Amino acid sequence: MLIDMITLEFTTVGFNVTDLPKLRGFFSSHFSENIEFHNHLPDGSFSYKYPVIQYRVIKGHPALIGVKEGIQLIKSLFFELDELVINERIYQLPEKEIMLKEQELGGCEEYLNYRFASPWMALNQDNYILYREKNKIEQQQFLKFLLRENLKSLCKGFGYWIEDVENVKVEGYFKEKLVNFKNRKMVCFTGEFTTNFRIPQYLGIGKQSARGFGVVERV
Repeated sequence: MLIDMITLEFTTVGFNVTDLPKLRGFFSSHFSENIEFHNHLPDGSFSYKYPVIQYRVIKGHPALIGVKEGIQLIKSLFFELDELVINERIYQLPEKEIMLKEQELGGCEEYLNYRFASPWMALNQDNYILYREKNKIEQQQFLKFLLRENLKSLCKGFGYWIEDVENVKVEGYFKEKLVNFKNRKMVCFTGEFTTNFRIPQYLGIGKQSARGFGVVERV
């Protein structure tokens, strides 16, 4: 299927991936009335719907990616936003770059190569225990299974059903990477993989994709 996807890049601002939580915090506080920027419901609970606005660092610049209802919100930002405040520093925005394009999502006949441009948060509390019980070979097989499950979840977020998920093949090798998340050490993964499935550029998969985890980049 084809999906619309918008990217807003702040090209005059240099940025580090470690500052992504502060970027998200800026938009969450300034646009708190729009849950799409922070995914927190009015009662304080968290929305587990696929995030329609995601925070990124692209080529060393802070950026926002929008899909579905996030597209119109980001279009509005392009005209309304004149500055960013990160780490108590004010960044003026004399130039911004916005791009709206169609991207393909779904199974294909050829095999495509991807890499994780940011750590992939594949494990939750339950499957972390299952992962640790396995040997090295079994762990890699388990991660490939979880990656395919993440692709199913991604498609579900766009209302797309994979008719025969068993035909979706994933091969790759993943390395553990400890990441500090909310003052806790989390086991995430880096690596490259090959699959007969089209993933839109810079879209996130897995847990905490809105915060910049699991960003997929075509190799």
